[in-house]
Amino acid sequence: MKTTGWKNGALATMLGCGLLATTACSVGPDDLPSVRGGVGAGYQLELQFASTMNLPTGADVMMDGLRVGEVQKLTAAEGFVSVDAHIKDGTEVPAGVRAVIRQNTLLGDTYIALDHEPVVRGPYLPAGGTVSVDHTSSPPQLEDTMAVLAYFVNGGSIQKIEDAMTGINAVMPQPRDVQRLASVVAGDMRDLAGDTGEIDRMLAGFSDTGAAIDAKGQTLATLFAPRTEHYWRRTAVSIVSYISQILPSVGSVYEGGLWMVPMLNSLADTGGVARDIWDRAPADTAKLSDFLRTTLLPFARNPSVDIRSIDTAGGDHLVADVENLLRMLGAVK
Repeated sequence: MKTTGWKNGALATMLGCGLLATTACSVGPDDLPSVRGGVGAGYQLELQFASTMNLPTGADVMMDGLRVGEVQKLTAAEGFVSVDAHIKDGTEVPAGVRAVIRQNTLLGDTYIALDHEPVVRGPYLPAGGTVSVDHTSSPPQLEDTMAVLAYFVNGGSIQKIEDAMTGINAVMPQPRDVQRLASVVAGDMRDLAGDTGEIDRMLAGFSDTGAAIDAKGQTLATLFAPRTEHYWRRTAVSIVSYISQILPSVGSVYEGGLWMVPMLNSLADTGGVARDIWDRAPADTAKLSDFLRTTLLPFARNPSVDIRSIDTAGGDHLVADVENLLRMLGAVK
């Protein structure tokens, strides 16, 4: 009896393990319950994409930053992939919406974003509506993204950015200059803020001027009335007519006054000479004053002749003999 019980227990254990293994092999990731809750009652929309890459079932459908649905099924069709999305009841999806498969980070979860204009006034997609391929955007292939990233890293772009920043730092002013400039600007702003009274006074003056002009609006209207315009037009015509009568006389005087040209030229030369005399008058006056003070006035006070030398026709100097003669005569000492 004990042997039979042990055999029955072993058989039951093997049967349970086989059943568990069979059941586990038939369970896929889509059969597991989602950590996030569903969207409840709602309606279906079909989104057609040229490529969905690794978009899983259960992926979020986002609009305006809110989760409004989830992906239920992906079906390969001719030329595109049909994505059945379950949208939460009460969500209005604009008819011109654009569906985009996005990924916040390189290894983040993939989701569908519904983009639309900032202001939407309808119409909206009905239940069972379709967003065609021309209104969807598929994500780039991961290989292309990695290739672009590798080219960016290895192609010298980072070095170019560093060189550009170095150049910008080289041409930028020194920190002390920036601080001085900021202090000057701050002072100017403080002065401007302190002189708002003057600005208010200027604006008040403009306002008073406008009010005065508005108060004289009737007078201005009279000045530009049709009768006044007729008066000004007649006045202008009269003035022009008088001037036209004077112009021939002026022309005759001009033609008959050619004889005055030589006289005017002489007057111009005389004026030039007078201007030259006037310009030289201070220097000549100084010379004349010096002559009168040092030469003429001393001679008038004590007339005398200072004989410095006497030369004969042969060139001999007779100063010594004459001086001796004058001394003998008593004229000089």
